[in-house]
Amino acid sequence: MKHYRGTRKKLTTYIDQFLSTGETVENIRDIWYKFKGDIEHLKKMPDDKWDIYVNRLIGEYLYELFLDGDVTIYSRLNLITKGLSNDKHTYNTPIVLFTEKPTRSTDILSEALQCGIYSSTGQIPSFESVNIAQYLNRTAKYNKAYLIAITDFDPSGESIFHSLAVKVKNDLGLINPDIEFSAIPVLFGSGYEDIVSHYPTYTLSTNKQNKPNQSWIEKGQTLGVELNVVENKAELLESAILKSVAPEVVEALSRYRWKKEKEEELLSTDKHYKQLHEQLRKRVEDIREEVESMETVFEAKWSTPIDVDGVKDMTKEK
Repeated sequence: MKHYRGTRKKLTTYIDQFLSTGETVENIRDIWYKFKGDIEHLKKMPDDKWDIYVNRLIGEYLYELFLDGDVTIYSRLNLITKGLSNDKHTYNTPIVLFTEKPTRSTDILSEALQCGIYSSTGQIPSFESVNIAQYLNRTAKYNKAYLIAITDFDPSGESIFHSLAVKVKNDLGLINPDIEFSAIPVLFGSGYEDIVSHYPTYTLSTNKQNKPNQSWIEKGQTLGVELNVVENKAELLESAILKSVAPEVVEALSRYRWKKEKEEELLSTDKHYKQLHEQLRKRVEDIREEVESMETVFEAKWSTPIDVDGVKDMTKEK
C-alpha cells in the first residue's frame, strides 16, 4: 500500500468512511458525490482540476486496496463495467478479445467463441482490468486464460495493449495464481517494414513529450497504421486464436456446441416431447385466456422506490 500524505491522506479517510458503510455505487464518481460537500475545505485548485484529482485518487486508492489483498472490493461496490460485454452466456470460454476500436470482426468471433469483448479507446480504469481478470477466473476451466488484442499498429496501440496485459496478469495472479495467462497482440504482418508496405500509413508526431512515439522514431519507425484501414481483421484474429489457444479449451467449446445442437436435433424429432410441448402451449393459452377474462381495477399510485412489485400492485382483481 502506498503511503499517502497531506490532502491525499485526508481524502483516503473519506473514502474509507464510505467503504465502511457497505453501500454500492455505479461508478467511481458516485463515491466522490457521497462526500463532495464535506471536502470543499481541502480544495486548493480550480473545480475542473479538483474533479480530475479527486476521482483519479479514488480510482488509484481502490486499486491499491485490491492489490493489498482486498480482491472482492470491486464486486462489493458493484461498479458497472463500460467495456466488458458479451460475457453472460450460460457457457463462456476463458478468452477476452480486446479492441481499441469496436469492429464487426470481434462481435462475430465473440459469438462463435462465446467469449468476452473489451473495447476502450483510451485510459483504462483499474477496475476494468479487474473485471476482465474476474471473468477469466470464472471461465478458466483448464487454468488457461487469454487476452487477444487488435489495436492500431502504432505506439499508442502498443502502449494500451501492454498496459492492459500487465494489469490483467497482475490482477489475475492475485485472484487465482494457478491460472496460466497469455496476452497475444494481433499483428498486421511479420514486422514493421512488412506492415507499413501493405497498408495505408500516417506519420507519427515528433513531439518530444510523446515518449511512446519517440521510442518508435528512435528505432527508425516513423509510420503508423490505423486499425480502421485494415480490412482483413477477422482473418488476423482467427489466425492468432488458432495459434495460441490451447486445444483443450477449444475442445470444451466444441463439445458444448455439439451437445447443444444434438439436444435440439433429438428434441425436434421426439414425439413425446412434441406432445408435451403442445400440451404445455395449450395449457399456457388457456391460462392466459382465463387471466384476460378477470375483471380488474387500476390505482395510479407509484411506489417508492419504483420496482416490479410496486408497479404490479397498481392493478388489482375486483
